[in-house]
Amino acid sequence: MARHMGIDERKRIEFLLGCGVKVAQIAEEVGRPGSTVVREIIARRIDSDKRLGCSNRLCSRFDECMRKEFTGFGERLRKNQPRCFETCRDFFEAHCPRLAKSPYVCNGCESERNCPMRKKYYLATGAQANYEGTLVNSRLGVRVGAEAVAAMDAVLSPCIRRGQSVRNVVANNPGTFGKAKVRTVYDWINGGLFHAKRHDQPFACSRRARAKKAQETKADARCRVGRTIREMREWLKEQDGVVPCELDTVVGSISGKILYTTIFPDTGLALAFLRDRGTAQTTTRLFNMLWGVAGPTLFATLFRAILTDNGPEFSDPQMIENWRPDPDHNPTRIDPRGVRVWFTDPYCATQKPHIERVHEEIRRILVKGVSFNPLTQDGVNLIMSHVNSYTRPTLGDRCAYDLFAEKHGEPGRRFLEKLGVRRIQDNEVTLHPFLLGQKFQKLADKAILRKADIKEEKGPATGK
Repeated sequence: MARHMGIDERKRIEFLLGCGVKVAQIAEEVGRPGSTVVREIIARRIDSDKRLGCSNRLCSRFDECMRKEFTGFGERLRKNQPRCFETCRDFFEAHCPRLAKSPYVCNGCESERNCPMRKKYYLATGAQANYEGTLVNSRLGVRVGAEAVAAMDAVLSPCIRRGQSVRNVVANNPGTFGKAKVRTVYDWINGGLFHAKRHDQPFACSRRARAKKAQETKADARCRVGRTIREMREWLKEQDGVVPCELDTVVGSISGKILYTTIFPDTGLALAFLRDRGTAQTTTRLFNMLWGVAGPTLFATLFRAILTDNGPEFSDPQMIENWRPDPDHNPTRIDPRGVRVWFTDPYCATQKPHIERVHEEIRRILVKGVSFNPLTQDGVNLIMSHVNSYTRPTLGDRCAYDLFAEKHGEPGRRFLEKLGVRRIQDNEVTLHPFLLGQKFQKLADKAILRKADIKEEKGPATGK
């Protein structure tokens, strides 16, 4: 039986690639077939923007370019102007041929330090983390998206209520159920995924149901593969000064509205957005909105790396990283936004501590147990204006709003203005429920009493 590649072999591959050894010699050194080593390098290599655009040779037409521009000293070639490709309509990005053939990565390349093109690296620790993530996700079982569940439900529930068995329905509709096994469909029914319930099945009440948690669907069942926090740390080693922003949600009440929150740890500024529900589609629409408000340049700067948890609302990272420039006429075209999404380990809130700290300040206003349904986005903007104007010792006794505006200048100020976040005077900052009015103050008081298991005292009845 073939043995799995371990961390020691991957470290040896990384070392030999850095020494400029050919892939065939590497395969012989580690005792693996050459095709195995090639697949390992291609599958586990990571992208990097290190030194991207440091030279105008990023354009594949650089050598043949003869475009000129007029200056006060006469005409000169446009390609001699720094970063001319950013505004050139004829720009076509060059790609290194080294990445398309052996050794498939930039490890050991003599020109790597001054190369302006996109790069790929093989890093042993990142490759090992990618392998372990793939191994775990391969054992998660079958997961389906919301559209597939709806299609199955439209066929399954009526047939079950007519007395048919699950096995019979699955066998008669292979195109709808795909590779899902009969036992899996039983589990989905018991988990409440369909309108048909357990008691609708023949003889179901004569058997005891298995104790299982409610089923949860994801838009992308393997969304975490290649995006673990360990792989992010390896990726950050090849980036220049990138600080990942952190993304999370705050829940008001079950089946109620939720808050999407994000923070930029380098300045401490946090944003929040009220949404009716937390789904992958909602997250996609939210980032489409931020893309339009911030513009491509500021968006890529703010969200260069995004670290979030494993919630189903963040299960479609591809649609956060990419966008459709012309969905009406060319819906299949997808362009990259220049950002990357990464995931923390399950149940490890400490891996994104900055956003958890902001949640504590938000909870001083929106007390836990208070529903967000009466809340509006204007109210959320007011909350975040006060939170971002609150001075903190970790920021040198300055507020996040000032640091953000100082770092990103006028584009940053306009971005916050469009989102409704403003600077509050130091002595006017309020982190208390009465910031949102008497109604939220009463809701907060009730939630506090309920948490302390104290019944609310009712006043004496009055009547005529």
